[in-house]
Amino acid sequence: MLYTARMRAPVVGSSGWWAPVAILLALTLGCGDKNPVTPSRPGPSSTGLTITGPDALLAGLSANFALTVTMADGTTRTVVPTWTSSNPGVARVDGSGRVEGRSHGSTTLTASSGGQSASRIVQVVNNYAGSWTGRFVIRACTDTGELTDHDGGFCLAGPGRLGSTGWITLTLVQRGSPLTEITGTMGDYSEPITGAVTADGRLSLSGTVTERDFDDPDFTIATHSLGAWDTKLNGSDGMTGGWSEDFTSLVSCLGTAHIEREFLSMTRVR
Repeated sequence: MLYTARMRAPVVGSSGWWAPVAILLALTLGCGDKNPVTPSRPGPSSTGLTITGPDALLAGLSANFALTVTMADGTTRTVVPTWTSSNPGVARVDGSGRVEGRSHGSTTLTASSGGQSASRIVQVVNNYAGSWTGRFVIRACTDTGELTDHDGGFCLAGPGRLGSTGWITLTLVQRGSPLTEITGTMGDYSEPITGAVTADGRLSLSGTVTERDFDDPDFTIATHSLGAWDTKLNGSDGMTGGWSEDFTSLVSCLGTAHIEREFLSMTRVR
């Protein structure tokens, strides 16, 4: 007997599978999984952003800044944010957080990441550090005591006569916060001179140096007190302005002289 003559033909689904197999598969998939996948918990959220880097930098130099994210669990992460500078003429920043000081002033540095942002003020300070050499001219001179009469007078015919010129060398170090403190030496004098970079970027210096006997360095011949030093940068490696000096002679011709000098040229020797 041929059973195939009495059996119904199996129904084939549109997918090509037999319908009974598809139904069995659907029933199997519909049963609950004995090992369900547990949804992962979301990571900790951030609670704050902090920009790290120096408070100030010298004009012409660069510094690196970074953004640190503090998470809700107390951990910190360093991320790469979007950087902007409110005053690119003072300082500009690239995509890596490297800030280049361009001119004296301040700018607001902003870092943005994940819908949050942080900002901090960065100062750029005129750079006077280094070794300088130049020439000056005497613009004014007054003398007292024996200096007035000796050899035609200190100011009329001596070292303080109007229009006479001379050389000057300076070595300056710039430090402190925010990089406005100046210390240095002038010429061959061993005594330090000190000063500061003013709010508008000018250099102010003062100090007293001693002129000593060549054969007996412990013997002081005269003192030179610097004051009213007012100079400013001319480009990146030039300086203009002038200063005054109170000269006191302690031997031979006793007396004092007040001299006002002006730079003819002053160049940084790196």
